[in-house]
Amino acid sequence: MKRGLIATLIVISSIALFLLTYDFRSEQEQFFSDYDLTKEEIAMIEDGDIILRHGYGLVSDGIVETMQEKWELSHCAILWKDSVTNEVKVIHSISQSLSEYDGVQTQSLKRFIHDSQENSIMLVRFKAPDGMTQKNISTRGQYYLGRQIPFDHSFDIDDTARFYCSELLWQVILDEYDVDIFKGKNNEQKDHLKFDNFYASENFEVIFNHNER
Repeated sequence: MKRGLIATLIVISSIALFLLTYDFRSEQEQFFSDYDLTKEEIAMIEDGDIILRHGYGLVSDGIVETMQEKWELSHCAILWKDSVTNEVKVIHSISQSLSEYDGVQTQSLKRFIHDSQENSIMLVRFKAPDGMTQKNISTRGQYYLGRQIPFDHSFDIDDTARFYCSELLWQVILDEYDVDIFKGKNNEQKDHLKFDNFYASENFEVIFNHNER
């Protein structure tokens, strides 16, 4: 009985040590990173663009490992040129386990880049239907920001009361353009969870991709 308890405690301690060590290394890497966009790249950004990245930490690395995609991406967000503050911000949905707030929130682009692993940023632009502008994406993103939509921990695409990161973008595009970028992807393979949906040429144009460096 005592041996079994000791063995269990050793396993738990080993897991806890691994997690602490993993997070410490990740935090150190992020702290010393000077990763950023160039002035030329920032000038390329348009209101309503979409930005993707590979974040730091066990959760982000776990997403990348699970997805097994061409590019190592773990998160996506809407870019919003705030005319009031005259700065570029992102609108995205994050779990409170990774952020001070839960769900749809805004953040400075500078902070978003700081939270991104080096050479992981990708900027894409939705191919809006003729006569429409992609600025609608940031406008609709602000609408959901105002509603304080919580994070979807169940990753349930049929539950529109909560959003995980890519679900927010999917819903915004569906609302504004009646285009389902996940059409046919809600299958057993869970293809709608993949980030390659956001650089598929039928719906998006890649503006720049640091993953190709």
